[in-house]
Amino acid sequence: MIDEDFFASGSSAELDRRVDGDAFLSGGRVAVRAPVKGDAAVAGGDVNVADTVGQDLYAAGGSVVLSAQVVGNARVAGAQVTIAPRGGIAGRAIVAAKSLRMSGRVGRYLIVYADSVRIDGEVGGDVRITARSIEIGPEAKIGGKLEYRSPQAATIDAHAVIAGGVVRNDWVGDQAGALARAAAWISLALALLGLLVVGVLLIAAFPRFSIAAAATARAQPWASAAVGFALLLCVPVAAMLFLISLIGAPLGLLLLFFYPVMLLLGYLIGVLSLGDLVMGWWARRRGRTLTPVRRCVALAAALLLLWLAASIPGVGAAVVALLLLFGLGGFWIEAYRGYAHARATPAPPADMQTV
Repeated sequence: MIDEDFFASGSSAELDRRVDGDAFLSGGRVAVRAPVKGDAAVAGGDVNVADTVGQDLYAAGGSVVLSAQVVGNARVAGAQVTIAPRGGIAGRAIVAAKSLRMSGRVGRYLIVYADSVRIDGEVGGDVRITARSIEIGPEAKIGGKLEYRSPQAATIDAHAVIAGGVVRNDWVGDQAGALARAAAWISLALALLGLLVVGVLLIAAFPRFSIAAAATARAQPWASAAVGFALLLCVPVAAMLFLISLIGAPLGLLLLFFYPVMLLLGYLIGVLSLGDLVMGWWARRRGRTLTPVRRCVALAAALLLLWLAASIPGVGAAVVALLLLFGLGGFWIEAYRGYAHARATPAPPADMQTV
């Protein structure tokens, strides 16, 4: 149990012990797997709230899944937001998303701004939706009225219960599209921020290794790409084979857990190889050294440029994929070199060792 507020950040930020205060988590993958007595503020690429939040929930991410109870209110923004059947919000809920799938329960009112919405759960009060596509499923139970804005009529199942009736307001401009795009931009910004945080931690905690791995990716691009491609394909296959066997199941689960972390670190090494190359050239021209601060600045700029490049059809995806392969291979080639060097280094004589 944690008697005070909890803070966590990284490629994978998880809470697995009860927190008596508030919880703040950010990272590539964020999971709340233990009760939080106070508020919970979570942000990341993949957010999963799987245990009770004692007060209010503030969540943002590329994918946000709520499969537990929130005693207070909830404010959620993301590209894909899901309130699972076991998920519930006792108070008020406001959601901004590209897509919302709600099959849990909201105690008071629900306000949604999205591109597409499907309600197949229970809401104690009114529901107000602004969206292009609205579906009310057969399991929906709305204690108040359904008030919505959409360019097309909502699809309401005959078995849905709406106690306060349905009101359709005029559609003014592209409201839902603008809000959905805003939610997508927020999610993307948070994902980039998460990558930057992990990259800065990598530079600060392992400065020599991160430089050497990035240099390996540049100096041996084809060997790095070959190793990266083999790992990209072979690790999940090996994990499945281990899972099939009873004895190897724990190792298979460990590989599946480690796989996304491995891809994240490989991609960051690929980005660092590009950033170090450009920043190193700039520093040499001005007679300066490549300091950790300059590496962090180069990392931020490279992440932003690669995000812009990713929007170019075909070319952007290819560049990102190649950097992933180069970085993944460079990471493990350098890791193996370090391991081999450690094994080859003789231990100090017995009379030089201290007891």
